[in-house]
Amino acid sequence: MKEHFQNFVIVSVAYITAYSLTLGFISPVQKILMSSVAIEVGLLFLPHGVRVLAIYFLGWKAVFYLLPASYLMLGLSAQAGIDLNPWVVIVSPVACYIGVELVARFLPERTPPRRFPRWQYFGIIAFVSSVLNSLGITLVSKQELDLLVATGYLIGDMAGFFVCLLIIMYAFRFARLLAKASDA
Repeated sequence: MKEHFQNFVIVSVAYITAYSLTLGFISPVQKILMSSVAIEVGLLFLPHGVRVLAIYFLGWKAVFYLLPASYLMLGLSAQAGIDLNPWVVIVSPVACYIGVELVARFLPERTPPRRFPRWQYFGIIAFVSSVLNSLGITLVSKQELDLLVATGYLIGDMAGFFVCLLIIMYAFRFARLLAKASDA
């Protein structure tokens, strides 16, 4: 039980932090620099990286770990004037889970010889998850499949994933350096 609570807290804090950075900093900059792009289509959406990595490492349980933070951020998005369908909160983590499962099934990571370095494997998962997320959001919003909007979601999700992955990689590297320094 303690492990579930710790995972919930870690995933929630990471998601809220990533979403807050996106909502409070990236979206306003995007609005200034690219006013023609719909604000609902974030061209750098950091939470996608959190979703993909959480679901990859924690499995289906991460979908439930993500839901409370996702609904909280949905409410804050509404306050910021971004109108999102409440079903998006469920569709996005489920799309990520299906993406992880599809990639794991058709491109098993552990089969010799290893086909991709780990970051490329995560990139494939993020891409498949983003495509499924775009389709899911479009279906839930009852919109026509707009290739421009779907491409915007894909670009935002992938850019956000890679930035999130870089941040996490350097954070762990920094933590290892601190641990080595304290041991010396």
